[in-house]
Amino acid sequence: MSARIRAADLTLLVLTIVLVALVSGCGPDPAETPAAEVNVDEVPIIGNTSIEQPAEEPVEEEPATEAPAPPTIEEPVLPEDGRVEPPSAVARIAGGLRAVGVFLAKLLFVLVLPAAVAGSLLGMPGGLLVLADAIVFAAFHGWAAPPWWVLLILLVIAVGGETAEHLLSFAGVKQSGASNSTGIWTMVGGFTGAMLGGLLAPLLATIGALAGPVGWVILSIVPPIGLGLTGGFLGGYYYELRRGKTPEEAKTAGWGAMLGRLAGSFAKALLAAVMAAIVLLSTWGELF
Repeated sequence: MSARIRAADLTLLVLTIVLVALVSGCGPDPAETPAAEVNVDEVPIIGNTSIEQPAEEPVEEEPATEAPAPPTIEEPVLPEDGRVEPPSAVARIAGGLRAVGVFLAKLLFVLVLPAAVAGSLLGMPGGLLVLADAIVFAAFHGWAAPPWWVLLILLVIAVGGETAEHLLSFAGVKQSGASNSTGIWTMVGGFTGAMLGGLLAPLLATIGALAGPVGWVILSIVPPIGLGLTGGFLGGYYYELRRGKTPEEAKTAGWGAMLGRLAGSFAKALLAAVMAAIVLLSTWGELF
């Protein structure tokens, strides 16, 4: 009887162990069970330990501006082999001739100015020559050097110089007791003598160059001026003799007419020199 109870107890124990094993094996695998999601809003707040996050202010976005495109530099078109051919011989010769021509034109423009001043002493319209020189230069430089208002000032001075010359010449003629015709003959004689002196000046200047620059300058200026004064005196003297004046009266009239003419020429030459200075100042930037 006791053996049966032991066998029954052993059988019951085995069945209990098997049942427990089956129940434990049918439960969920802890490795495969996902963790439960925790909602932050559902977590209870304990005390005042929560930290409030400051609300972020909206940031205004600036409108995007397009950056200016960098300037494009046009590259010179090169030949296929990449070599730049030098200018041809004809182009170089043409460029050289152009440079020489510009230099000679500027040199001629400058040399006309002192020649016009010297010509005023010989009875030539030096002021008008300076004005013509300035007009030609301005025409080739867009009427900007010298400007139009400078040309207008030069015109006024040139007219004033010619007027002063004639007024002083006839004042000298009248003071000596000669007639207006004597003054005209004085002008003709002075112009003829100045032209003759101008023809002799290059030869005499070459001889004077042997003594140096001073000799060259003196023999370039003295012949035209000296012969111009001599011709003016002879012209007035000859005309007064034809009018029936005595040699002494003709000499006095001739000297008076010549001195009046000389004073007028110096006044005109001074004004021509002022004009030349104005022209050089107004064209200096284009010359150099």
